[in-house]
Amino acid sequence: CWWILVRDKPSEVSWLNEQEKETLQKVMDSEQSHIKPVRNYGEALRSRNVIMLCAVHALWSIGVYGFMMWMPSILKNAAQMDIVAVGWLAAVPYLAAIILMLTVSWLSDKFQNRKLFIWPLLLIAAIAFFGSWLVGNQAFWLSYALLVIAAACMYAPYGPFFALIPELLPRNVSGVSMGLINSFGALGAFLGAWLVGYLNGITGGPGVSYTFMAVALLSSVVLMYNVRANPQPVSPVTAKKVAG
Repeated sequence: CWWILVRDKPSEVSWLNEQEKETLQKVMDSEQSHIKPVRNYGEALRSRNVIMLCAVHALWSIGVYGFMMWMPSILKNAAQMDIVAVGWLAAVPYLAAIILMLTVSWLSDKFQNRKLFIWPLLLIAAIAFFGSWLVGNQAFWLSYALLVIAAACMYAPYGPFFALIPELLPRNVSGVSMGLINSFGALGAFLGAWLVGYLNGITGGPGVSYTFMAVALLSSVVLMYNVRANPQPVSPVTAKKVAG
C-alpha cells in the first residue's frame, strides 16, 4: 500500500491544486535551506549529531529493555489477583505510552521543538524506573505507578526523536542516517540484554543491573540535551494554510 499510495513530491499528488503544490514545495525547500549541506553518506555518518543520536538511541534502548525486564517482576506481586486483572495491569503501561506518544507528537509539531519533548521525558523515565525498582516489593501500587510513568515517558519521545533527524540533516542523507541510528537502537537492546545477564551472574543479584540500566537511560538524557538542533523558521501554520 505504501509503495502504491505514497508520493515523493507535492507535484506528484492528485489531491492538491497547482497553487497548493507550489506553496507546499516552497515550504519544504525553505526547511531544507536552513540545514547545513552534507555531500555524501560518509560525511553524514561521521557528523557529531549522528554519532550522538546513535549513542542516545542505544542507551535509550537499554532503558526500554530494563522496563520490559522489570514489569514481570512487579506483576508477580499481584499474584492474589485473578488473571484478567493481571492482564489489565500489564496493559496499562502500554496504554499510557500510546496516549502520551500521541500527545507529545502533536505538541512537538505545534511548538516545532523536538528536543523539548525528548530529553525531559527520558529524564522522568530514568527517575521513575529507578524509583520503581527501589520501592520494589515494599509498596506494590507505588512501584507499579512509577513503572507506568516510566513506560509512558520511555516510549512517548519516539515520534519527536525520529522527526528531529530530517531537521538536522538534508534529505539526500537523512534516510541512511536514520537507518544507522535505528540500528544502534537494536544494538543497544542486544548489548543491554547481554550485559544485564553478565552483571547478574557476577554479582549474584539484579541490583547492579537495574542501576546500570537506569544510568544508561540517564546518559541518553545528557547526550540528547547536547545535540545541536537547527532553528526551525517555518511555522506549522504555513502548512495548514496550504491544506486549507
